[in-house]
Amino acid sequence: MNIQHLVRRSIRAILLCVILAPSIANAFDQGRTSVTVLVSPARQLDRDYTALGLRIGRYFVQDFEASVAIEAWRGNDPAITKIVPELRYVYSRGGAVKPYGAIFVSRALFNGLPDRYTYGAKGGAYVTFHPSAHLGLGVNYERIESCDASTYVKCRQLTPEIGLHFLF
Repeated sequence: MNIQHLVRRSIRAILLCVILAPSIANAFDQGRTSVTVLVSPARQLDRDYTALGLRIGRYFVQDFEASVAIEAWRGNDPAITKIVPELRYVYSRGGAVKPYGAIFVSRALFNGLPDRYTYGAKGGAYVTFHPSAHLGLGVNYERIESCDASTYVKCRQLTPEIGLHFLF
């Protein structure tokens, strides 16, 4: 084997490592930033809504993310806006499906009704379709604090959650 052939093979191997590096590295490593676009059906005040949201987070240690989201619940009256700080854990050691769990507290701003704090938990899984992009499918359990069932109808709810999760 001559030197030129060895150099060419080494360069190819280095280029292959550079190209594959993002897929080899753990997408949920410490220091990574995430942006998630959320959309899901929702129900509040005995009315149906479409919840649209944007969540920005940071992995402060591997697999643990602190984030904040803003959600706009539209399609019915009153309009609802939520600000949602959250702590999330992702089990990233699996294959293409990565389970997650989260806890959150939010401030729900109701147009025309008193604002309320809510709190709850989420669970689901990310399905990997690119090393830095995942489809999130899960459920969201939420409880309204100091809830008056005559106004808010249901003080607890379980809703689906669908989102595209991007890591940088």
